Amino acid sequence: MAKEKITYQNDIAFDIILEDKDVPECDMLVAGFPGTGLIGGIASEQLINTLDLEQVASVDCDEFPPTAVIFDGIPRRPVRFFAGEKFLLVKSDMIIPTHLTANLAETIVDFAQDQEVDEIIIFDAIPSGKHREENEEEYEKKKIWGVLSSHEAKEEAEKLDIEVISRGAVSGISSSLLLHANEKELKAIGMLVEGNPKMPDPRASAALLQRFAEYGDIDIEIKSLIESAEQLEEQYAQMVDQANKAQDDMERRSAHPPLYG
Repeated sequence: MAKEKITYQNDIAFDIILEDKDVPECDMLVAGFPGTGLIGGIASEQLINTLDLEQVASVDCDEFPPTAVIFDGIPRRPVRFFAGEKFLLVKSDMIIPTHLTANLAETIVDFAQDQEVDEIIIFDAIPSGKHREENEEEYEKKKIWGVLSSHEAKEEAEKLDIEVISRGAVSGISSSLLLHANEKELKAIGMLVEGNPKMPDPRASAALLQRFAEYGDIDIEIKSLIESAEQLEEQYAQMVDQANKAQDDMERRSAHPPLYG
């Protein structure tokens, strides 16, 4: 493995650790990080599993929380790059600490440019007030908004058929990626789907992936996400029911305290 160290003026250093394999030529980088409903993380994991993307690099930093994810008994760094025939993908299995988002975003954008990527698609979400879907087709009706790194990305946004937010705010690693892409004159689009902020939302991830599949002319398997959504909704309903019963039981006990003679 080869290692490249990047140190910023605030003395925060990042290591890019390259796997012992060639990184294929790709025009696009997809970024999916955990946030509202874990939507970006779920979508990126679905791409990795269904398109057989291979890990080509990982990112390390002394400031990262001491975390490793386990696959087949082997620990992996939580921030990793994957590659396939159509695109590179970067994902994280942990929430990025706020003070690291800007430098990590710059590291990601620089690595993407080193691989001659000229476009970044960012999967993210905005909280929605609607938390339950009536049937498995409802995910197709979820609204997807767009945030652009520059006006030059409008053509791509039109192809994605997303409505660009004229005024508002975006935060976290997504905002940092958009800002650094703008500074490096790299086209980037944030795809923000309406999602459930209270629990994992695979339906919203499916909506993102379907739109992305049409844009990139990629066959992406989505059915399993809908099936997992139904399982999560059932589990969540049971948890709420159990919590309500426990709350009712506590209220009954407090209303009728035990008597001592």
